[in-house]
Amino acid sequence: MILKKKRLWQLSFAMSLILLFLACSKQDVIRPDIKNKLASLDSITQTQTEYFFLELDSLLQNRKDLTSLERAMLLFKKGEFLYINFKYQEAFNTHLKCYKLFVELNDIYNQGRSLITLSGAALHMGDVETSQIYALKALHLAQLTEDKRIEGKAYNQLFNLHFKLKDYDKALSYIKITDSLFSKEMDTTSIVSIKNNIASVYLQLREYNKALNSYSEAMALSQSIRNPVLLASVLNNIGYTYIDAVKYENAEKFLRGAATLNNNIKAINAAPYKGLGNLFLLKSEYDSAAVNYKKALDIYVANKNVKEEIEVRGKLIAISILKEDFVRALDNQIIRDSLQLNVNALEKDRLLNFANVNYEVKKKETEINHQKEINTRNQWLLISTILLFIFLAIATAFYVYNTKLRAANKASKLEQSLLRVQMNPHFIFNTLAAIQNITLEGNAIKSSNYIAKFSKLIRQNFDYVRKESISLDKEIAMISNYIETQQLRFNNVFSYTIEIDQLMDVSKIQVPPMLLQPFLENAIEYGLKEKKEDGKLLLQIEKKGDELLFVILDNGVGRSVKAKEEEVTEDLHATTIFKERLKMRKKGEEKSFILQDLFDKNNNPSGTKVFFKLKF
Repeated sequence: MILKKKRLWQLSFAMSLILLFLACSKQDVIRPDIKNKLASLDSITQTQTEYFFLELDSLLQNRKDLTSLERAMLLFKKGEFLYINFKYQEAFNTHLKCYKLFVELNDIYNQGRSLITLSGAALHMGDVETSQIYALKALHLAQLTEDKRIEGKAYNQLFNLHFKLKDYDKALSYIKITDSLFSKEMDTTSIVSIKNNIASVYLQLREYNKALNSYSEAMALSQSIRNPVLLASVLNNIGYTYIDAVKYENAEKFLRGAATLNNNIKAINAAPYKGLGNLFLLKSEYDSAAVNYKKALDIYVANKNVKEEIEVRGKLIAISILKEDFVRALDNQIIRDSLQLNVNALEKDRLLNFANVNYEVKKKETEINHQKEINTRNQWLLISTILLFIFLAIATAFYVYNTKLRAANKASKLEQSLLRVQMNPHFIFNTLAAIQNITLEGNAIKSSNYIAKFSKLIRQNFDYVRKESISLDKEIAMISNYIETQQLRFNNVFSYTIEIDQLMDVSKIQVPPMLLQPFLENAIEYGLKEKKEDGKLLLQIEKKGDELLFVILDNGVGRSVKAKEEEVTEDLHATTIFKERLKMRKKGEEKSFILQDLFDKNNNPSGTKVFFKLKF
C-alpha cells in the first residue's frame, strides 16, 4: 500500500513537470509558422502597407493560440511600423501593450527596444518628461545586461530629446557616447546616421569646421559600403553646411554632386535643388534660384509634400517680387494660401483625432476601473468638457498664429514696397548723374560732399526700413539729407524750411520711419522742379497734447493730371503705402490724412498741402 502511494505520488510529480514544461514552452517560444509569417510581413512593409496591417491585425485578433512571446513580437512589429509612418499616438499605445508582455516574460532585451520606441513616440507628441523617463529606463536595462547596442540607442534618444530642447552641449555629449558605442560594431548605416547627428549639433553651435569633419567621416563610410542613397544625403548635408558657413562655391559643388548622384541612381530627392535655390537666392542670382526651386517644387508636388511645397512657393513669391513679376508672384501666392488652408484643416482634424484617441483610451480604463460606480457618466461628462475646451484652445491658438502670420506677411510686403518707393531707380540715376556733372566741372570738394550725403541717404533708408520706429530727430536728419540731395539734382531751384515746435524734445519722440520722404518727393517732382526759381518747400511739425501735427507745403505748379492719375496706383504709390502703415498702428491716424491742391486768387494752381496727425 505504501509502495502504491509512492508510485502515484511520483507519477503526479512527473505529470506536473511535463505540464509546467509545456506551459513554459508555450509562453517562451515563437513557432515556425509565426516566425515565417513575420518574415513574410517584413518583405511587404514598404510596398503593401494596408495588406501588412490587415494581416497583422488578423493574426492578433483571430489566433487564439498565440503565446505571450508571439503576441508581444506581433505587437512590437505593429508598433514599429506605426512609428515609422508617423502615427505616434497609436505606436505609443501599441508599444505599451507589448512592453507589459515583455516585462511578464522577463525579456529584458525586447523591453529595452520597446522603451526606445516609447521614448521616441512621446518626444514626437511633445511629452518631453515621459520621453526622458522611458529613455533612462532603457539605458538602465542596457547597462544591466551590458547590451551596447541598446545602450547606444538609449543615448541617441537622449540626444534627440536634448536637441529638441536646444540644449546642444548636453545633446553633443550624448551623441558622442552613442558614437563610441556604435563604432565598435559593424552597423555602418547607423554610424553614418550618428555622424550626421554630431554634425547637426555642431551646425547649431556654429562650429562649421567640426560639422564638416563629421560629415566627411559619414561620406567616407557611405562610400565604403557603396550606399549611393546614403552618400547623396551626406553630400546634400555638406552643401547646406557650406551655405551656413557662407562658402558658396563649395556649397554649390556638393549640392550639384548630390543632385547628380540622385539622378544616376534614379532617386527622386528635392533637397539638393532646394539647397541650390537657397544658395542662388543668397547670391542674388534670381533666375538660377527660380530654376532650382522649380525643380524642387515639381518633386514636392509629385510626392504630395505640402509643407515643403508651401516653403518653396514662398521663395518663388519673393523672387518674383524682386524681379517685379507681380503676376507670377500672385499666382504662387494664391496656390500657397490655398495649400496653407488645407494644411490648417488637416492639422485641426489631426488634433481632433488625437483627442478622440485619448478619449477612447481613457474611457476603456475608466470602464475597467469604475464599471461598478454610479458616477461614471458624470466623470466622463467632465472629461468630455475638458477635452472640448482643450480643442477650442488649440483651435484658437492656431487662429491667432495664422492671423499673426498673415500680418507678418503683409508687413513684409509693405516693407518691400516702401523701400522701392523711397529709393526708386529714377531718383538714384538722376542723383548720380548730377554728382557726375559736378565731378566733371572739377569741383572735387563739392562732389565729395554730395557723394557722402547720397551714400548716407542710402544707408539710412536701408537701416530704418526694418524698424518699427525711430526718434524724430533721426527722421528730420534723413529728410534734410534727402532734400539737399534733391536740391543738387535741380540746381537749387527751390529752398526748404523745417519748422519744429520749440517745446518738443525731438530726440525722445518716436515716429514710424520714412513717413515724410514720399510726400516731399511728390512736392519736388510734381511741383517744384517745374519752377524756374523761387521754389519753396515747408515742413511744419507741431505738438498738441498727445498728437504730432505734420504739414508739408510747396508753392509748386500743382499736381498735374498725370500725377493725379498716378495716385490711384494701388501697389507702389506713396499715399496708399502711407495709409496702410498708419492702419497697421491701429490708432485711427489714417483718418486725419489730407492731400489738398492749393489755388491763388485767379484759381490757378499754386501748390500742394499735405496734413496728417500721429498719436504717441
